[in-house]
Amino acid sequence: MQQRRASFWTLSLLVIGSLALHGWTIGTLFQVRSTANQQLSQLQIALDEARREPLVYQVPINQTVPIKLDVPINQSLNIPINTSVQIKDTLQLPVDTGFGSLTIPVPIDVTIPVSTNVPINFNQTVAISTSVAVDLNVPITLDLNQPPFNGYLDRLQKALADVAEQLN
Repeated sequence: MQQRRASFWTLSLLVIGSLALHGWTIGTLFQVRSTANQQLSQLQIALDEARREPLVYQVPINQTVPIKLDVPINQSLNIPINTSVQIKDTLQLPVDTGFGSLTIPVPIDVTIPVSTNVPINFNQTVAISTSVAVDLNVPITLDLNQPPFNGYLDRLQKALADVAEQLN
């Protein structure tokens, strides 16, 4: 009888302890559900804000770009020449007189006008081999309320609403 009584009290304590543990577990689950609802609500607010403001990011580009190419140059030019050439000199002119040879100085003082076009054909290939350093920031703006992002955000918002409905 004594043993039955001890077993009864032990069993009663275990049942009360079990009920207390289940009560604490259920209370904790309600707190977790409440916290999850709050977090879902904040996430939906943040998602709405993300739709309203574009995402702006600066992509830094800092690298050296090698450039190697051949540039053909085929050019024809006409160079006009308009000038005057002055000749001022004395020529020694030999004259045979029959009695002997005689040299007569002949002075020359003349200006000759020159007017012409000189054609020049330039046909050459120039090899260029260099490296160009590129250092810049490229701004990128993404509007999350435009395709394709708005479709992803719509599905995310629907999934969040479904989870929030299941928690309530």
